[in-house]
Amino acid sequence: MKTTLLTLVCCAAALLAGCSDSKKPVAKAPAPVQQPVSQPTGTAVQAKAAEAPAPVYAYNPAGRRDPFTPIIIKEEKKALIGAKTPLERYPINEFKLSGIVWGGLGYHAMLEGPDGKGYFVRVGAVIGPNRGVVKKITQNSMIVEERYKDPSGEPIKKEIVVELRKKQEGTP
Repeated sequence: MKTTLLTLVCCAAALLAGCSDSKKPVAKAPAPVQQPVSQPTGTAVQAKAAEAPAPVYAYNPAGRRDPFTPIIIKEEKKALIGAKTPLERYPINEFKLSGIVWGGLGYHAMLEGPDGKGYFVRVGAVIGPNRGVVKKITQNSMIVEERYKDPSGEPIKKEIVVELRKKQEGTP
């Protein structure tokens, strides 16, 4: 049974493969008939002269965005563009010096921000919206130096001392 079925499939394949119309003549398309070219008349010449050449388009990129830059900026790039640390968001006088730690690596100040969070700061850290730099940390205080320009353009240095324990009124 299987052999007869296999034989029939092989014969059908041979018949289909063997039958081709390759010996039939192929009909050719008739050649286009050329019409005699007539001499241009005066109105045709005037019409061609009246046609002006098409203006050439020139791209002016002024005021347009670069088409090759991505429209969607990744979140990490957005963060780097206007990144401010939590220490730079609040003015220096809003921080409370809650402790000073010292050891083999020097002095570190513990600050409590207005947001209720604690921050460790060491010499050279940037703090405040005016980008003040921590210059010195002692056992009882932290000194921050801010540099800015006054309205006349002169650079000014301002030292802000943040003490660990504020002096109470009425005590020497």
